[in-house]
Amino acid sequence: MDELTDILEKLSLSENKSDELNRIKPALAKFPKEQLARDLSTVDLAVLFDCLNTDKEQQLERTCEILEYALQYLDPVLLLQKYGGILQKGLSHKDPRVPVLAVKQLQRFSQDDELSSLVQSHPIFSKSVEMLAADLSVSSQVFTFLYQMSESLKGVSLVLSTTTLPILHAVMKHNTTIQIRVLELAVKISQISQEHLETVERNGLLKPLLDLLNIDDILVRLSAIDLLTSLAYTQQGLRYLEAHNTLNSMESILKTCRTDPFAETLLPGLIKFFGNISHLRPKQMLAQHPAFLDTVLELTDTSYDPSLRTIAFETVGHIGVSLQGKQALNAIGNKFINSIEKLESLVRDAATEFRIRGMNAFSSLIKLDKENQSEEFCSMTETWYHAALGSRAMALLHGVLKQPFLELRLAVYQMYATMARQGWGRREILRQPGLPELLLDRETERDKDGMDAKYEVVKCLADSGETQHIVGQDIAKKVHEYVKQGPYFILPRSSVALDGGES
Repeated sequence: MDELTDILEKLSLSENKSDELNRIKPALAKFPKEQLARDLSTVDLAVLFDCLNTDKEQQLERTCEILEYALQYLDPVLLLQKYGGILQKGLSHKDPRVPVLAVKQLQRFSQDDELSSLVQSHPIFSKSVEMLAADLSVSSQVFTFLYQMSESLKGVSLVLSTTTLPILHAVMKHNTTIQIRVLELAVKISQISQEHLETVERNGLLKPLLDLLNIDDILVRLSAIDLLTSLAYTQQGLRYLEAHNTLNSMESILKTCRTDPFAETLLPGLIKFFGNISHLRPKQMLAQHPAFLDTVLELTDTSYDPSLRTIAFETVGHIGVSLQGKQALNAIGNKFINSIEKLESLVRDAATEFRIRGMNAFSSLIKLDKENQSEEFCSMTETWYHAALGSRAMALLHGVLKQPFLELRLAVYQMYATMARQGWGRREILRQPGLPELLLDRETERDKDGMDAKYEVVKCLADSGETQHIVGQDIAKKVHEYVKQGPYFILPRSSVALDGGES
């Protein structure tokens, strides 16, 4: 450590600090990590922190880099004892890289209850909480620090202590952007467990989120809906929202959106909110919230914007991915069938992104695990397939597969793989003129993702053991040979040339 000490002494006296700073990292790199962890505690790094007091870009960047490297080898307790005050001062530095450096050091205390108690009792903690109102690069690090500390019940009691709560409430008063930031932290903590949610609610950090649903600012309401969607992902969060009648409030907003063009911006968020809950509780949600069901089915119509139509189909696919969801959707009857009939026009005519998302959503809807492939359910998915993609469904997909856009082809392969796991789907694929030959042609896919996706389809056909029965021995033999050779098999050049000459 003598060389490092010598450099630091020269650094304190030097007017051109960049030269000395450039010597520090190589000097540190000479030592094994074990020695740095043992001996660096004896070195005074205060002179390095002094180098942060500058407007020189290169010096500031280099100093932050060196300190981040060196401080990781210091024991957290010693770090707080020796440099806690300096780090606290660094939180107020005008360049965000310095407070980011300080908060990253605090994160080292966040996942141990004893260390969390130690740092929470230091003045730096309150100052760091205030930094939730700082530049996003800083506040995001503070967010991570406080969330990590909150993962334990002891930690959340420290984060939401009588000392910290007034700061959080004061920070929320800065503006709605900062308020949303604090509420996002509250929601994320509430997702951890029932006990965490109760602690957050008891300290008044969830009710402000519910209140945001009633303000005039559409963008703020949109952010609130997004956070409520995250909260509803968990059972405890959903119970909380039900207890506060939030689902009915959201449905009332949904009804307003259908008649108020200014509120239409909220539609995607509201559909996502109800769609995620319906994914968990399909039968209950579709029965209890008819306005949501009616909205989703209506938005599949060709008169609506392709973006909204795609969201509607994605929501249907998300609900219907489970067996319970399929049953709930099927129970709707003709109204549901009439809606999915609109998918054909989306797949055929919409922009590439919407076509891909629509096909992926439909793959989720018709997916059936092997243990659920009863005659009843297979008949249901086959009916949906023909309803959704029309009388020439396989020709439509076959045509898309010939297009020179990998992402589009991947969506078709995904649908084919889903179909190839069901008897009716295998028959559709293998009996489509020219499609088995296209799937077996090694020259049609050059990208790894395409090769993998196509191989999955062919493998599903081979594994079924039905190929020969459906299309005969010749194709069946080629299917099994394809699988045996693997997804990346390359035909010998002579074979390719010969095939080309024969054709």
